[in-house]
Amino acid sequence: MNNKTLNKSTSVERSDESESQFGNKMLCLSYESTTGWSSPQIKPYAPITISPSAQCLHYGQTVFEDMIAFNINHSTHIFKLHAHLEKFNTSLKRIEMPEVEIESLISGINQLINDEQEFFQNDNNSSIYIRTVMFASESKLGVSKSETYELITFISSLPTNSNYNLPSPLKVYVEDNYVKSVPGGAGYTQFGGNYASSYLATLNASQLGYDQVLWLDGINRNYIQEIGNMNVFLVINNQIITPSLNGSIVPGITRQSVIELAADLGYQVTERQISIKEVFESYKEGKLTEIFCTNTLHTITPVSEIKYNEDILTINNHSAGSITQDLFNTYTSIQNRTLPDKHNWNYSIEEAVKI
Repeated sequence: MNNKTLNKSTSVERSDESESQFGNKMLCLSYESTTGWSSPQIKPYAPITISPSAQCLHYGQTVFEDMIAFNINHSTHIFKLHAHLEKFNTSLKRIEMPEVEIESLISGINQLINDEQEFFQNDNNSSIYIRTVMFASESKLGVSKSETYELITFISSLPTNSNYNLPSPLKVYVEDNYVKSVPGGAGYTQFGGNYASSYLATLNASQLGYDQVLWLDGINRNYIQEIGNMNVFLVINNQIITPSLNGSIVPGITRQSVIELAADLGYQVTERQISIKEVFESYKEGKLTEIFCTNTLHTITPVSEIKYNEDILTINNHSAGSITQDLFNTYTSIQNRTLPDKHNWNYSIEEAVKI
């Protein structure tokens, strides 16, 4: 574990193998079926103790949600905080875990961010990653839901200027053997098992020289779903198309925000099924000009290449298209408060009373 001093203070960051730097504190809540949720508590960031027979280790009741906080001109805000926590509750409900009391959790997050202000970079225009995770903690064996749960929220660093520069384009491999989700499953949630089950296909794609997997639907292996764990958008005939939500696709907060933003900017947006065959036909006809994907961490990422069987599509000469760039610039400018936030997406962190 690597340690380093935080901005000339006596606080110490924690880091993992990927060099992500973690904060000094974490927000903790406990749940018991007989009494409900505890009050939020701020504790030092530290390893946790868990029983070998804890339900989460055996039966997978683990759900997370991620958010981004920004510090702009000595003012801190979280982008679409309420929407993220509502999405978190949707995931919890599907995995039969207790939903959080949103306002109570927001109060705790507010305090955590206040307590971790030194974590923001000295340039005063920086962002940090917020991770909230809940897991089943009851110590018992037997396939049934837990009666006790723990919730932890902590923060992590982001690369300098990660919110100002469009990410590098991705090369994507179409996966037609493994599937990520089927209707009626839990693929639309941020349940931990959804991510572990994608590792093998992602590894196979990586060994072929590709960055990510383009998932097809789990029934017919025909309709496109997501890229990795990101929502996907295509520009065909200057119209933005994204797969409609069908119970298999994560209802990403960035996805919904991009749909609204694109309409604001005058683009035509359609949510519908789109087959991999239509993608390749549109490309051959010269109609498919851009592909991009969206998620919380990277906002908007262009796609430069798609491989399906023996066919390869090169998108926009391996560079981002004008619509992708326009959406990224506008989206991040709202996050960074250099453009008006007419939808009130930015939740301001106020000075909190100590928990």
